[in-house]
Amino acid sequence: MRKLIFFILWTVSFVGGYASSQKVFEIKRGINLSHWLSQRIPNGPSIQEGMNETDFNRIVRAGFDHVRLPIDEEVLWHENGEKDKEAFSYLHKGIQWALQNDLKVIVDLHIVRSHYFNAGHDGKKNLLWESAEAQAHFLQLWQELVQELKEYPTSEVAYEIMNEPTAPNHEDWNKLVEKAYQVIRKEEKERVLVIGSNMWQGVYTFPFLKVPEGDEYILLSCHFYEPFLLSHYQAGWTEFGNYQGAVHYPGELVTKQELDALSEADRKLTDRYRGMVWNKAMLAAYLSKAKQVADEKGLNLYCGEFGIYEKAPKADALRWYKDVIEVFDSLDIAWSIWDYKGGFGVYTSQGLPKKELMHTLMSGSGKKIEVGGMPLYLDVRKPLELRVKDALSRMTLEEKTRLSYADGRFSTSGCARLGIPGLMYSDGPHGVRAEICWNSWDYAGWTNDSCTAFPALTCLASTWNPSLSKKYGLAIGEEARFRHKNVLLGPGVNIYRTPLNGRNFEYMGEDPFLAARMCVPYIQGVQENGVAACVKHYALNNQEHWRNHIDVQVSDRALYEIYLPAFKAAVEEGKVWSIMGAYNKVRGTHAAHNKLLNNDILKGEWKFDGCVVTDWGAAHDTYEAAMNGLDLELGTFTNGLTSNSDQGYDSYYLGSAYLRMVKEGKVPMSVVDDKASRVLRLIFRTAMNADGQFGAMSNDSHYETAYQVATEGVVLLKNQSVFKGESLLPLKQGKYKHILVVGDNAVRNLMAGGGSSELKPKMVITPLEALVKELGSDCVTFSQGYMAGRPMFDRADVIPQSVADSLYNAAIEEARKADLVIFMGGLNKNYQQDCEGEDRRAYELPYGQDRLIEGLLKANKKLVVVLTSGNAVAMPWLKEVPSLVQSWYLGSIGGKALADVLLGEVTPSGKLPFSYPAKLEDCPAHYYGELSYPGDSIRQEYKEDILVGYRWYDTKHIQPLFPFGYGLSYTQFEYGKPVISAREMKGDDVLEIRCNVKNVGSVAGKEIVQLYIGDEKCRVLRPVKELKDFYKVALQPGEEREVVFTVDKEDLMFFDDQLHDWVAEPGKFKAYIGSSSKDIKGVVEFELK
Repeated sequence: MRKLIFFILWTVSFVGGYASSQKVFEIKRGINLSHWLSQRIPNGPSIQEGMNETDFNRIVRAGFDHVRLPIDEEVLWHENGEKDKEAFSYLHKGIQWALQNDLKVIVDLHIVRSHYFNAGHDGKKNLLWESAEAQAHFLQLWQELVQELKEYPTSEVAYEIMNEPTAPNHEDWNKLVEKAYQVIRKEEKERVLVIGSNMWQGVYTFPFLKVPEGDEYILLSCHFYEPFLLSHYQAGWTEFGNYQGAVHYPGELVTKQELDALSEADRKLTDRYRGMVWNKAMLAAYLSKAKQVADEKGLNLYCGEFGIYEKAPKADALRWYKDVIEVFDSLDIAWSIWDYKGGFGVYTSQGLPKKELMHTLMSGSGKKIEVGGMPLYLDVRKPLELRVKDALSRMTLEEKTRLSYADGRFSTSGCARLGIPGLMYSDGPHGVRAEICWNSWDYAGWTNDSCTAFPALTCLASTWNPSLSKKYGLAIGEEARFRHKNVLLGPGVNIYRTPLNGRNFEYMGEDPFLAARMCVPYIQGVQENGVAACVKHYALNNQEHWRNHIDVQVSDRALYEIYLPAFKAAVEEGKVWSIMGAYNKVRGTHAAHNKLLNNDILKGEWKFDGCVVTDWGAAHDTYEAAMNGLDLELGTFTNGLTSNSDQGYDSYYLGSAYLRMVKEGKVPMSVVDDKASRVLRLIFRTAMNADGQFGAMSNDSHYETAYQVATEGVVLLKNQSVFKGESLLPLKQGKYKHILVVGDNAVRNLMAGGGSSELKPKMVITPLEALVKELGSDCVTFSQGYMAGRPMFDRADVIPQSVADSLYNAAIEEARKADLVIFMGGLNKNYQQDCEGEDRRAYELPYGQDRLIEGLLKANKKLVVVLTSGNAVAMPWLKEVPSLVQSWYLGSIGGKALADVLLGEVTPSGKLPFSYPAKLEDCPAHYYGELSYPGDSIRQEYKEDILVGYRWYDTKHIQPLFPFGYGLSYTQFEYGKPVISAREMKGDDVLEIRCNVKNVGSVAGKEIVQLYIGDEKCRVLRPVKELKDFYKVALQPGEEREVVFTVDKEDLMFFDDQLHDWVAEPGKFKAYIGSSSKDIKGVVEFELK
């Protein structure tokens, strides 16, 4: 912890010091000092008379903050190339007068002898674009200007490379910009350079402008005189000099009637404006083109010239000025009006202000833009990719490779020299884990690292409620942010393949569509807090037994249809920022550095721009890790003593060995840059994300979310009538004077144990506590019934048989006396139960619970069984039990949530996210023998292919104990006959399927209406049906609502192994509307043509 605090404070002071030591160039409102050192007017005032200190004082008092100072070669240099000393003295005087009046200065090389922006109109030719000698002379002018001006503060004086270039080819200008840039930067690294686009700095040529990348001291400049007919109305040096027609703003510049009345010559000039409406929106559309380019380059935008010639109608001109200023403000554009005195002037030639124009100009915001002073990568306002590219360009090879491996148990390095912080990680698909010591697995012993324990993800999946998943993600993301965690290791989206998998409780069930729909909003919610979700475990980590080395063999079709869709949705829809590679091998290579998974699919097909990280100890080879898409190595098992130790963090596979391979040329720099860019992207999105909130911990809102998820996730599996036609549930207040609660899970802290997902909740309400609070201690009593031992990761307590018998006998004896018995058992987070590191050893309930349930049934027929687990279990007593509830791991508020469901305060609405097989051999993973599960310790074949879960049971006509999508309610729902919008689908057609659902019971409830699609005939084996959509609808008693689903061609596709592509074969399909995969309420048919 001392290391972390020191690093944070050091980084903040470093970055703050960097920023404060560099003075920025700040401007907003400016004025062009035309016709003084540029575009001298024949017989006009001399240079000596043209400007003096009074002018600059007048300008600053009017509200301007900078001047653009145009200079011409013919004014400052003689024909022979020698400087005009007097002219240069006035250039210095002008700058000094400006600085003395707190005005910034932009020195603009306006006209050179080889280039004049209006040469074409005057029938002249610009030699600058044709003559290498002319370009060399142009660069020489800048060398001399730099020597003259470099002593002025960079925060006060900027240079504009050239005014309104008119190169015949955009690349000609870009090349000259690069040359001039190099000349200036050789002497001055931090001088602000103003660079405009080709062809008079028009906004329409901005997309062609190229400027050096990664230079925060560049300011892009445009000029804006649109519409030209208005801005240059009757200006003698333009084509509109003799125009005699009207002009208006806003609206049509010239009406149809006015156009028709013009002379033929004027009509030719103005016909291009026919029907065009000019208003603020049009002005904004034009300027937005330049602003977009500036934003993409991570630079600010400056409008160096704009204005309207004095002969234009005054009222129209003022309205235009007002709109332009408002657009500048809305787009955060600084500006300089053309000009000081003259035909466009803010002042008359006598120095009197044009008050209405001045008032309009000053009516806008004075908020200045800042140029320079902060490296682009540190500027959170700039585009992410530019920041990444800039940071990367500043880093050494060693700094780049150092980003790719950990520097603590749950931390990775940044780049301290550049003020880029490292990252802090936390386990926790359902809560932020308690603090771990920096360099060991021991808990740190903090007193402020507790959290809200949210229900496990099987419970979240059981809600079938994506909007609730978003709330879950927002809440857990807030807690991670509060604890200064940058990456939250979750959600888990591995597919439920076997009920023995020790980590199924962390995942979202057996169906890829359900997992995808539920994980996307979770990710979005987490990341709205500036905390990265880290989706895991990619991929095919569907068991804990032999997880570190088992080599999974699976078809492409099963991979794409079953095991990858949730990951794909996380990337393409959820825009997840990080993904954790799995422990297992896939087709011979460990998943964490597997070319197929990482390079070909994740980063290739899905265009993932985030960071691939390892699980702890999941990397096994430096070259594979480097070349096969692993970006960041966490937790390889060394002792991690110091960075200099032979066994320290440098010993990770992506540590010193990786650096050595790069230096030896075995790993190309393109790979290094790609990995470093991905880690930097992760840092900028999280640790350097200025948009993230401060976060919050265990507040009422979080507990409310946890409660909602828990109550909506509880699944009522059975609730048959017992006596006088009544079911045991919901429990009626006062009906039972003595309720006996039996079972360890009624009092157990189920957040303890389970492996890396173990939590330290700030508050835990057990089911027994909640029931006693609601019904009273006189009504509710407790008997342990069985003992489960301590929650440990790597071993289980041995329970003496005498202890087990004593607990059993006591419970049976108490059950005989009770009016009603509630058994609360199931699994827990102990070793070889719902726990990381190993799988369950049997499908049956542990700790003699089956025997206990049967004994309780004999003692008292009024038995409610509540099972807590993340997995299906065998139920040899099912036929005899009248009421059965699946409660999952419900989190901090789980006890109250469960009690409220049992008591009828909340009507259960959860549906199973996986099927419950009657016996283990019915499960597809177990049907094919040991090679299918658990494998032969080296290799494992997914022989069931795509037939996972209900797909298997439907196709093989096997009846599960409870089907996928199943769940009862305290009310009843009636389905109407589904109606389809068309019987044929062609091309991009979208069909609608409508169905009415009505609550025909006596209490409010929620029903989950499910849509499945089945292909009637196909050249490959397809399941009977597959889930394609669902909708959770809340209904009051007697209320009826219509549910509408849409189906398109994509919903009919399967993955073709031979074509390696998704295919929809023409033919007949069925759409099934149901309340579960087995309980189908209606079917409609259609045909894909």
